[in-house]
Amino acid sequence: MRDVSIPILVFLLIISAFFGVQALWGQIEDDYKPVEFSLREAQDYAVKHSKQTKNARLDVKMARKKIWETAADGMPQINAGVAYQNYLRLPTTLLPAQIFDPNAPPGSFVELKFGTQHNAAIDVTATQLIFRGSYIVGLQASRVYRRFMEENLEKSEILVKESVSSTYYLILLAERTREILSTSLENLKRTLYETDELYKAGFAEETDVQQFQLSVNDLETQVKSLGTQIRISYKLLSYQMGMETVETIVLTDTLDDILDRIDAEDSVTRQLELERHIDFRMAKTQEQASLLTWKNEKAAYLPSVSMFFTHSLNAQREDFNFFKKSGEQWFASTVLGFNFNVPIWSSGMRKAKVAQAKLELEKARNTKNYVAEGLELGLMQARSDFLDALDKKDNNEGNVDLAKIIYEKTLVKFKEGTATSLELTQTYNQYLAAESNYTGSVVELLNAKIQLDKALNQL
Repeated sequence: MRDVSIPILVFLLIISAFFGVQALWGQIEDDYKPVEFSLREAQDYAVKHSKQTKNARLDVKMARKKIWETAADGMPQINAGVAYQNYLRLPTTLLPAQIFDPNAPPGSFVELKFGTQHNAAIDVTATQLIFRGSYIVGLQASRVYRRFMEENLEKSEILVKESVSSTYYLILLAERTREILSTSLENLKRTLYETDELYKAGFAEETDVQQFQLSVNDLETQVKSLGTQIRISYKLLSYQMGMETVETIVLTDTLDDILDRIDAEDSVTRQLELERHIDFRMAKTQEQASLLTWKNEKAAYLPSVSMFFTHSLNAQREDFNFFKKSGEQWFASTVLGFNFNVPIWSSGMRKAKVAQAKLELEKARNTKNYVAEGLELGLMQARSDFLDALDKKDNNEGNVDLAKIIYEKTLVKFKEGTATSLELTQTYNQYLAAESNYTGSVVELLNAKIQLDKALNQL
């Protein structure tokens, strides 16, 4: 019988390889599968993954660690030290010779050497702050700093949402414009073909064909340019969202979807809650930080009290035998004490620092009031821009319908021979301009809505 094991083995290897390639291809397809995002999903993704918000969250974590750092300054501190000295030559001390020999001549000295060649010391010191005015203020300031970083994170999230929304609208505008131009291009090519056939039959002028060909060439250039702009805009959106640029994004919202969600009445009538607005809260936090800085400078006039405890062991040897059980002693020393420091005179330096901090506090209060007034004025301007954009959008929407009717009637007249190609081209360009103006006014309205929501702290 023939040995059939080899063909079977080859067959199994082929099957395994086939399914392995399929699995690999499936994995590649999963990795590069387009990712769909609505506007809200894109904003949420950007808040979580963008570099700005990631850094802001790191700042919050650092601020929390700063609180512990400041608090630890008033907790027990323990330090240990080891010192070793090797006197290669012992210092010499001169003593009057008469101390040892009363009959020694006056002015004579005896040379004496004190100490041992090898000396070692081990000490442990513990300190505890009892009172320092700046420590109390520092604890309060570290908590204010953490709150400021948390508010800065919230501000970063708002800015990221704003930038993502603007780019999202820009892409939708470009895609709708390209769609309109592509449809118009197909219609214009059909008109060009029909006109060319009429020209060949002797029922149209050559300039009519050339006029339409010129318009076709212009539209093709615009469609190609829009394609490039759209690709760049998608990369920009990926960058703002913190995505890998190799990933393909698909936008699921349309301009009409977003327009339908706008509650114009609510946007116009909603009142500003000043105390909840992020810009005002950050200004208040900055004012509080300046207040604590002023208090900290004033605290420099207060005394400070701390306690310390030190225990040390010392050894003197003629030989380096500190680690041997030689029976020689280590001599202990223990100290418990207090440090009481009272500032008395600094030649006006402390007074100058307090005055500067007081001025900074006044500046912070002025800034807070300025921010409050600016938010009120900003809301008025944002409401006005929103209403103007809404009227502009409604007006342009009507112009599109009117321009389309005019173009269609002119097209019929051209085919009947009662309108020239120039008139048809003019009405066609008028229709395209109306479409472009309408789409642009929609995006202008959406961007105005972003600014209004931002002014109301609703973004």
